[in-house]
Amino acid sequence: MRFGIDNEYDKLEAVLVHRPGSEIERLTHENMRQFLFEDVPFLRRVQEEHDAFVQILLEHGIQVLYLENLLRDILAQEAPRVGLIRRVCEVAGMSAMADDLSSLKYWSVEQLGEMLFGGLTASEYAHATGNRTNTERGDEFFLLPPIPNAYFSRDPAVVVRDAAICSKMHFRERVRETLLTQAVLENHPEFRDNLITYGGSAEPTEDRPYTIEGGDVVVLSADAVLIGASERTRSETIERVAGKCFAFGKIKRVYEISIPTERAFMHLDTVFTVLDRGVILWYADVFAKLRQIHRFEPVADDPRSVVRVLETRTLLDVLKEEFGVPLTLIATGGGQQPFAKREQRMDGANALAIAPRVVIAYERNVKTVRALKDHGFNCIEIDDSELVRGLGGPRCMTMPLRRAAT
Repeated sequence: MRFGIDNEYDKLEAVLVHRPGSEIERLTHENMRQFLFEDVPFLRRVQEEHDAFVQILLEHGIQVLYLENLLRDILAQEAPRVGLIRRVCEVAGMSAMADDLSSLKYWSVEQLGEMLFGGLTASEYAHATGNRTNTERGDEFFLLPPIPNAYFSRDPAVVVRDAAICSKMHFRERVRETLLTQAVLENHPEFRDNLITYGGSAEPTEDRPYTIEGGDVVVLSADAVLIGASERTRSETIERVAGKCFAFGKIKRVYEISIPTERAFMHLDTVFTVLDRGVILWYADVFAKLRQIHRFEPVADDPRSVVRVLETRTLLDVLKEEFGVPLTLIATGGGQQPFAKREQRMDGANALAIAPRVVIAYERNVKTVRALKDHGFNCIEIDDSELVRGLGGPRCMTMPLRRAAT
């Protein structure tokens, strides 16, 4: 498969997703905030809702690839399996376990794949290997923590034009998500001929504290990208990403926009999404307070070096010029308070465009859905009573790989 994402709204052809699994059952009311959840989802129901979401994608002719299936393919190969497990154990501070986990002596490929999402407790490790760990935290201590946020597959990596950017997650609880996605993108036959412009395993310097997450990256066009400096993406990282993209000739303009560093606005796509050419769905209250945006430009004799320029235009002027058409602004909650604020919190701004004028949104955001329909969109509503508990919407749950060329 060749990557190809030139914007946010052309006909979606292929996506990468992860079906919620046993990692969700590791959540308790005691640890849920550590794992960045507001509540504990009901696994069976969250799977049913995710399956229904994927079924809509399939019915619209979109190829759906599951991260967990691709991961099992590469775990069956010794070299990528050993390399991935060593990195996973290193991040978890359990490097001494790497040989046991990367060997298929104790686990099948399927069990190992399940473990990489669901985690591993001290008692489970001892039961499988016969080896006890030197931990004073009890048998149920996680040697490998679960990664329950993994069904938000937008964040670990993002495709810009015909190349991928692998994220560097802000919270350590999510770092393994990128490791798994990166391993698949680099090693699976489906992807390995594609380029990774930033965050590949061969570039160890592109790492924390230079954090960036896919939810902050919005592809405006084949020439321009808008990236949010947020709770989880640093301005210094945006500069590095811009330099790499310029050097590889992928894009010509990178804009940086700062949003409040608050949990409710964790990524740019929680307050701003592009649904068609010149059509923006946003939480207007955030942008009413916006004063500055910046633009990165390449240095003429050194394309990897960039300069950060204070933009003299407003965000709306930038968007109008980038799209080349008048803007249509649709506010969450239809712009009515308290609905705008409430529905933003429930991912009202996080709709997924699967074709021009066709979007998927959470059904609970009634007034946002009504506003979309009033603007002529075919808005497909999905059940969300459990999916929403992780604070992510339809856009968050997909990593678009290819859209139809215009």
